[in-house]
Amino acid sequence: MTSDAEMTLLVTVDSLRADRFDEMEQTQEFLERTHPRAFSTSTATFGSFPAIIGGEYAAGSGLGDGTSVARAFDRHCVGVTTNHLLSAEYGYDDGFDSFTSPKGGGETLKEKGAVVLDRGTLAYRIASWGWNRYQALRSRVTDIEKSFRPADDVIEQFLTECEGHDSWFGWLHFMEPHHPYDPDSAGVSRAKAQRVTRRVLSGRGSAADENLVRDLYRREVVELDRKLARLWEAIPDETRVVFCADHGELLGEDGLWGHPGEMRPELLRVPFGTRNAPDLGDVVSLVDVPTVLSGREHGIGTLEREVAFAAYGEQKAAMNNEHLATNDGTVRLSDGDPATDPALERRLERFDPEYVVKEDALQEDLEDLGYA
Repeated sequence: MTSDAEMTLLVTVDSLRADRFDEMEQTQEFLERTHPRAFSTSTATFGSFPAIIGGEYAAGSGLGDGTSVARAFDRHCVGVTTNHLLSAEYGYDDGFDSFTSPKGGGETLKEKGAVVLDRGTLAYRIASWGWNRYQALRSRVTDIEKSFRPADDVIEQFLTECEGHDSWFGWLHFMEPHHPYDPDSAGVSRAKAQRVTRRVLSGRGSAADENLVRDLYRREVVELDRKLARLWEAIPDETRVVFCADHGELLGEDGLWGHPGEMRPELLRVPFGTRNAPDLGDVVSLVDVPTVLSGREHGIGTLEREVAFAAYGEQKAAMNNEHLATNDGTVRLSDGDPATDPALERRLERFDPEYVVKEDALQEDLEDLGYA
């Protein structure tokens, strides 16, 4: 089973809000279509990517066996991810000829050390403590490196690995703008940007800190767009492309920051764009991504959707073109005001998701991502 396109590319961005997609002018210019009603299947990476890559709702243990969309392509498959939760540890290398993630194959001294030391052991904990102390001391005299592998590195590796192949499928995952926000154009040191971001996300920031963090997030989005221009220029015009985020981000709404397990529009609405791809229905779910990429039904995905669903722990949500329904009630997507939608509410009641939380991931990966 293959896509009609000889080159197919999936680009996923961590924690990108739908309402900040307008800041990505070069990306929007490259994409032929953007979809205003696209929804995540969860408010966290661990619940989103079994849908994006496998076309299935998350079951709490990573990518389901044999579900990877990479298996749908009889061609050279290259994956480059920058999130510890998107590694071979969780099955995401399945179907790829070449796969790079932070757990092995990373670029930093810390990640190279992780290949030698067994994660979770006493030796690893001692090494991690030493690394964190080194970073803290280093930040006092010089700027520290970016929190995650930079986008331009990911792009260059991908283009190099696809060179010489007439057909390919690629998946690139970028951590910008996942917290801590530390853009190159911050106007403050990278160490301070990271420190203030962590302070605000832990609820200890001042009003000035919060304003700085919002600006840092915006700059991360703009910088990523500028770096992605290199990718858009390099790939063939006929490449089928799907661009999306795994979930949104809260920037102080109701005092909340980051992406906690809250069924809110700011987290569940995601940017979504395509090029050389099939037409889509009124609503798009991330579970439809493999179907859009391959042009054929994959998992439970569809090209004609009216209702999307999401889950996090015991919470669940249903979304259509106008409303978001949760166990706490229904709101209009246009303004967030309370509403009623009996048909959508009945769909929500019938939706029976697995129990999925990001804490199902390995503790050391959550620590690397700043959750623990």
